[in-house]
Amino acid sequence: MTVAASSEAKAQLIERYFPSDLPGYGPDTTGSVVMRQMIENSQPGIPVHDFIIRPKVSQSVGYNANVLATPGTGSAQLDTSASLRVNSDWRRNAAGVSVGVANKAYPSLSQAGYTNWNVGAGGALDIGRDRVSLGYSHSAQHLSATDLGNFGVAYPVPYAVDDLRIGYTKTWGRFSLIPGAAWDDYSFGSATGPVAYDSRDFHSVSHQTESQMLQSRFAISQGDAVVAILRASEAQFVKGGGTSSNYIDGGGFVGVDLRSDAVLQYRALVGGETRHFTNASTRAIVTPTAEVDVIWTPGRRNTITLTGWRGIFDPTSPFSRNQTASSIRLQFDRELHHDLYLRGFASAAKTVSRSSDVDGPDRRQTQFTFGVGVNWKINRDFTASLNYSHMNSYSHYGVAQTTSYGVSRSTYAANAVILSLSFAR
Repeated sequence: MTVAASSEAKAQLIERYFPSDLPGYGPDTTGSVVMRQMIENSQPGIPVHDFIIRPKVSQSVGYNANVLATPGTGSAQLDTSASLRVNSDWRRNAAGVSVGVANKAYPSLSQAGYTNWNVGAGGALDIGRDRVSLGYSHSAQHLSATDLGNFGVAYPVPYAVDDLRIGYTKTWGRFSLIPGAAWDDYSFGSATGPVAYDSRDFHSVSHQTESQMLQSRFAISQGDAVVAILRASEAQFVKGGGTSSNYIDGGGFVGVDLRSDAVLQYRALVGGETRHFTNASTRAIVTPTAEVDVIWTPGRRNTITLTGWRGIFDPTSPFSRNQTASSIRLQFDRELHHDLYLRGFASAAKTVSRSSDVDGPDRRQTQFTFGVGVNWKINRDFTASLNYSHMNSYSHYGVAQTTSYGVSRSTYAANAVILSLSFAR
């Protein structure tokens, strides 16, 4: 059982509700160029008794032309990361722990650098054909000025996330019923720049959430299934000194998971969500929700992937408590050689943050991104990659952040070139 860090701000529902490790739901996707690249870069690990140890380190160097979404904030970029995973190698039951750290440094903008880290542990117990799972993780993260939907953020904003979740899978032949629950605690800190007016306090958005989920799944055939999901959650912002942002949230989704075809595979969820706030003056949100993940492999050397989503997301940034977000991404992967892969992508994303004032304007942001990269498997242990990305961001009615470099612009462009070398066993 692989233990991952807490979900990202815009974590996909598909990745959470379509696991690949359930009996009967693990199709053969090795025909995809993406999957072959992942298999090529994966490592068998170091066996120690009944456990597999997988260490990994990576060093990247490059240049980022716009670190703080403000003119004149270009800098060289140094990324250093290391992780260690220990997973059981048992036929039944599972246990694992993981720890990881990632440091981002900008020599010309020392205050823009930061260090993220995470630790997690989890396990699963097989009871006949059923399975109960329990996992916990703690992570220290940072909000960035160029993250989608983060208005008024200049220097990195630190926050910590504690995540605890439990699930139970009850199986009757092709049908499975999966109830689950999760608790998350978000603690935000203060952004700190080189001068006093660069700093900003984000403690007011600290909060905790509780979620309850019920998922049903029916296997049509090997690798194909239909699912139905009900989810409810509550959020309390009392840690930030007030309750006006507290909310209750509910949603329902139905979907298909069709991955038995080697040429065309897709996963999709459609449904709706609603969020109501304790403060009567804050407008409720009702919106359709949809996610899609399509993988088309027209030939052995080419794969085209389309992903898209729209919905309301749990608040992991200052404005996402009443924010709807949508995104679409098209990615092309080509196997140039058995150890050399080329990737190109283009994406568009948009957020709408509802104003607390009924007559106030909604904050809106749109981002367009494209990039290209090459991945080279040097040998069994070392992998090198070279990536370039370009982003254009447009905001309306956003919150300006004044820094010692000037005022963050509502419209900006960012370019980054990164060369990486990683070692894994």
